[in-house]
Amino acid sequence: MKTIQSIFNFYLNSSIHVALAVASLVKLTFLKFEILEGDMYVYFSFVGAIVAYNFVKYATISKLYHKRLTKSMTGIKILTGICLLIFVYFAFQLSIDTLMYMLPFILLTILYTVPIFPNKKNLRSVAGIKIFIIGTTWTGITVLVPMLYAEGSLGLDIVIEIIQRFLFIVVIMLPFEIRDLQYDNRELETIPQKIGITRTKVFGSILLVIFLLLTAFKEDLSFAEILTTVLITIVSLLFLWGTDKKQSEYFCSFWVESIPIMWLFILVMMQSLFS
Repeated sequence: MKTIQSIFNFYLNSSIHVALAVASLVKLTFLKFEILEGDMYVYFSFVGAIVAYNFVKYATISKLYHKRLTKSMTGIKILTGICLLIFVYFAFQLSIDTLMYMLPFILLTILYTVPIFPNKKNLRSVAGIKIFIIGTTWTGITVLVPMLYAEGSLGLDIVIEIIQRFLFIVVIMLPFEIRDLQYDNRELETIPQKIGITRTKVFGSILLVIFLLLTAFKEDLSFAEILTTVLITIVSLLFLWGTDKKQSEYFCSFWVESIPIMWLFILVMMQSLFS
């Protein structure tokens, strides 16, 4: 039993799970816009997410992760190194344009972690913007860049998808901000710190309503996508309102981070049923 738990903890701590969430959102984008030749970018985003998240989490060890750093740290370093090599390999398979589209989001990730601002600050420690930087980065990597990679241009439906994805990412980050209330410095001015837990949930609910309503403005809209959007909105609401300051160890790190994977699974099911 301890072996299974150790493997599961390694799966979470090494960022494999969050990388699957990122890759799921990329695949979701390709499925929504019926792009068949995007698998290389999906793999690229998966290994890139492992490298990026492990860099963010372990470059400077925070209180939140300090308790989890055990002998598995060696394995995490090896996995990250292997993923970095694979990431570089895939980078050479992509066009220069695609890599240039990714550059701002790579820089955001670096600035999020590395203290280069006055008073040795990074973007992560700048008051009030942490959640929006994550939302911007995830949206860019999972919608904007893959669509430019595949299509080379942006139409109205893609612009709406970008806005929806940003709102979705911000909402699923709120449970993490609620969880981290006991760790975050008051100077961060996170949303729960500013308005409290209940109002944070109301704020997230409003964003989800906007996320849902925006679907109606898409020009090319299928019944499968409508039903999928309704279902993932309900799922996200349930997790948002089920969040508390005191929660189980895996509530955010596994279940909340599984929402993008659930979204992909629901879309695949709906498309198979109504195609």
